[in-house]
Amino acid sequence: MWKESLRIGIGLIDGQHKVLFENIGELLKEIREAGKDHKQSYISTVTFLKDYAAKHFAAEEEYQFSINYSGYAGHKALHEKFLAGVLNFEKKMEESGFADAVVKEFTGMLLAWLLYHVADADQLIGKEAKKTEIIRNHGEMVVKSVGDVLFKLAGFDKAMTRAAAEHGESFAESLAVEVGITGGASGFITYVYPHSFVKNLVFEIMNFVPETIDELEVSTLFELSNILSGTICGELSREKKIICDIEPPFMTQRLAMRPDEAIAVETGKGIIEVDLAVSYR
Repeated sequence: MWKESLRIGIGLIDGQHKVLFENIGELLKEIREAGKDHKQSYISTVTFLKDYAAKHFAAEEEYQFSINYSGYAGHKALHEKFLAGVLNFEKKMEESGFADAVVKEFTGMLLAWLLYHVADADQLIGKEAKKTEIIRNHGEMVVKSVGDVLFKLAGFDKAMTRAAAEHGESFAESLAVEVGITGGASGFITYVYPHSFVKNLVFEIMNFVPETIDELEVSTLFELSNILSGTICGELSREKKIICDIEPPFMTQRLAMRPDEAIAVETGKGIIEVDLAVSYR
């Protein structure tokens, strides 16, 4: 049933498509086994396919919404029309006692519709997703923003700023500052600043190394987080053509975070972590 040519390049959606085709394959196998009473297996498989298709469509629509997919409304309408047809078929199968002929009719419709839908309409999602990949994978944007801001604010060497695939820093002694994102994008950005980075930052800005971290350093981190978030939000606004704004920063607890992306950034003066959970309206 499943063919690699049907892949659209979005892991979650491709995986769910495979499950649908695998179960349609099981239904076809049952249909072709003559001389057996398949009523219960028909009921079980048809019910699964109906429920899983609804679950898959919801997930696919949520993804489309998250990338601001231009064909969202029309695609959702296709799903709704198809599900209505499945419910009508389910009623017809129940009334027939899940007779072979009616189940065959249902399976033919289901397979033909799904094959064409995935090969046609769903491919457009993959194509548009590739155009927004740089936004959904925020790593490059975050690293560039951190480099630009720290250079202008504290004279950090931008050439030293890069993504850190792994880091030896312990964030046990760190400060975490969260900034909410509102408008056309919503969610949060959380910055985790190890104490060692904070002391280096203060030295570069104020020419002294603090012995302890108090209101002075926290206030500096709040403003740094504001500037970074404003810069990132500005990039999102330009790329996504949305209005994006930020909320006042506040201290948060690292253990409470549930980010979509955790990006470690080497600044040349220590590694900071930028955690994002951002969705698009």
